[in-house]
Amino acid sequence: MKTLLFILALILAPSVYSADVSFSVVKSSPSEKKVLEQIFESLRKRLPENFKAGLPATVILNVEKLSDHKTIPENICENEARNDKQRPFIYGEYNQRKNTLTLNQAVMKVLEKGPENSPEISCQHRTIYNQALASIIHELAHAFDFNNHNISSSVEFLQRAGFKKGLLKIKNKNTEAMRPADSFGERNAVEAFAVNVEYFVLDPQFACRKPAMAQYLETILGRVPEKSACSPKRTVMMSTSAGFYPVTLDPSRIYRIDYLLASPGKDLSSGFGHSMFRLVMCAPEHFDAVSGKMIPATPFGKKCLEDRLFHLVVSYRANVEDATLNYMKGLFGGYPSMMFILNFGDVLDEYNRDELRTVESYALSLSEKEKVDILNKILEDHWNYRGPYRFLTNNCAVESFDLLKNSLDRRELNDYHSLSPKGVLEDLDRLEYVSLKNGEKEVFKAKTEQLLLAYKTAYGFKERGANKDKDQLMSFIEKSGALYRKNLFTKYTEAEMNAENLHDQVATMKNRLIKASSFSVLEQHILRSRTSLYRKKALELLMNSNDQKLLDLAKAAEGVLKQNVADLALPGYGVPLEDEIMTREEIELKMASGKKAMEQIERRLKERMPEESKELQLVNENISLFNKRSLEERKGYREKLVLYISQVIRNMSYEEQKRLLLVRALNEKEALDEVRELLDTSLVSHKEILDIKLRKIITEFVRF
Repeated sequence: MKTLLFILALILAPSVYSADVSFSVVKSSPSEKKVLEQIFESLRKRLPENFKAGLPATVILNVEKLSDHKTIPENICENEARNDKQRPFIYGEYNQRKNTLTLNQAVMKVLEKGPENSPEISCQHRTIYNQALASIIHELAHAFDFNNHNISSSVEFLQRAGFKKGLLKIKNKNTEAMRPADSFGERNAVEAFAVNVEYFVLDPQFACRKPAMAQYLETILGRVPEKSACSPKRTVMMSTSAGFYPVTLDPSRIYRIDYLLASPGKDLSSGFGHSMFRLVMCAPEHFDAVSGKMIPATPFGKKCLEDRLFHLVVSYRANVEDATLNYMKGLFGGYPSMMFILNFGDVLDEYNRDELRTVESYALSLSEKEKVDILNKILEDHWNYRGPYRFLTNNCAVESFDLLKNSLDRRELNDYHSLSPKGVLEDLDRLEYVSLKNGEKEVFKAKTEQLLLAYKTAYGFKERGANKDKDQLMSFIEKSGALYRKNLFTKYTEAEMNAENLHDQVATMKNRLIKASSFSVLEQHILRSRTSLYRKKALELLMNSNDQKLLDLAKAAEGVLKQNVADLALPGYGVPLEDEIMTREEIELKMASGKKAMEQIERRLKERMPEESKELQLVNENISLFNKRSLEERKGYREKLVLYISQVIRNMSYEEQKRLLLVRALNEKEALDEVRELLDTSLVSHKEILDIKLRKIITEFVRF
């Protein structure tokens, strides 16, 4: 054993550092002494001020043989790729009680050789020499941690590092981290702190790769001297039905962040609703009325609420790869919980139209800094977080609330522990993030009423009450056959139109148009519902198949069937840099590589599900037929409406025609309603009177 005694606090503290500082070396060669002097002189310049000031007054440095290795092994990246839980090589140790930092002799050998000829590696600190240097910083981080009341166990650090205090111990929520810096740091909070400090000091890109953690460590340790500037690129992968789409979380375009709440669904997994966040992003550019030009986006205020195409939704969900949801796995963490970035329009389609659930959006009261803090944590979780999803204890509500706790410097958040989406909303109200009393929310209603009206108009069901009507509608969607619906539609089209005068003809044609449109609206919803069921059954067949040909095709199309955001970037840790992320074109090319296999899988599965495939084909044929008839009805109705309007105007008195000219104003509802009354409000709706073509027709028939 070789022991080197340093007064490290003096060596590392610039305020007291001088050439007169002495230290004793026991059983050490002159070359080792010189190397260590150079190392600690270098560290004195690189370590943040608070870090140096927070070290113990005296740290004893030992160099010992801690393993059989003569040097740091160059295959450490292979172990990292295998995600080995046991670290095969020991770099060093820190003894809190004795204030002793022990380095492996193999590390000392690397330090003696210097950085010039150090082998490069593809993971962690990129060179063997940097691995050795990082081991010293790692153990000094332990010294700092223990000397400062165990910062690694503080709530603030645990939240930002993805750990959580349980009843008996601290647990790592990120159990299957996708892009960790070093899997050793996932073991426990103490090692997580030391690993993060390594990268904070040594990696100039740390602020880009882990922006939330970098900001926190800077408040604790101080700024790294000679720190390179690094701005996060903020690219995330939005999940769509066609695959992933790269988008940028630009803070300058964020008008506000909302808590998004979906009402309860009929399944057990959705019985309490769903918690999400809505990022209200302004369009990339807006028209400026003053200059008459398009200008780049900034938070334009409420106008950004209209830019729904650009709004994003942050949703923690169970990444269910099973064909059918296994509730026992959901209860006990069998599914991974991951953060998904979704388009707001797709989310409304999913809940409002497909599942007939209402969505409410509550604006969060946040400062501009807090919005950026949340975006930073979203970036980190999106690329790296993969924890156990549990319906009761680590569900969407818990994950969403934790996102706020892990992002914001508001300790009062930690006093609340809601387990349901509605409970989180109520807690946010108590904490004054939202106001339930003022009713300040946007409501996006389920399409239930629209579909019920279409069902009633097209198929003539009798109303029995809200809940029974909905059950009756859902039963019709699930059980009615495409041929049955087509036959009823044919009867409607063959019915004669009996109307003696022009007014009654227009009224009849309008009713027929509404009925034809109702058939079409309901059939399109049936297609979405049946397609979803078809895909679930197809996936179940695929996963449980013993057809070797099908299994081979599934393996060939694995890149399409099992997509993961971590697969869309080059190897590395944390948030990937811009040149490490696949472009939209590269993602499409990757998808195309499995397209042929997917087409063959679809054909093979269709052969296994002939009835379901035939039914889907018939539904598509119905939609084509219904839509075509609706367009014909609309064309006939508009032509007949023009004849009716011209006849009414010709028969009007001079005073009535003067009143009709009010349609040119179109600024006040009262004027529009007066025009509608002259033409018959049952035939010309408020929406129709706003139609430019109809307004032009009305004014053309006026004689002056």
